[in-house]
Amino acid sequence: MFNPSEMLSQMWTTVQEPRSPAYVPNAYLLLLSAWENGWRVERAELVPSWDQHGLVYLATLRQGLPEYTQQLILPQNALIEELLAEMKVA
Repeated sequence: MFNPSEMLSQMWTTVQEPRSPAYVPNAYLLLLSAWENGWRVERAELVPSWDQHGLVYLATLRQGLPEYTQQLILPQNALIEELLAEMKVA
């Protein structure tokens, strides 16, 4: 039963997946949503894609205390690269 006296936290333990309009890649919105909700990209590196026909970013995201981590696979495109640069990924 729901107890209204319990404190509800707004911290998410997983990255939330937003809906994607047709003109913006879903991976971009996922990364943007994570950034707006306190997740920080700890590391992002280019790795071969699962089909070996290109490269993708393997990004490790971290959030707050206690520290939660999550890995995302992001396509290599201009929108993702601009957002990663703005987030100042090491």
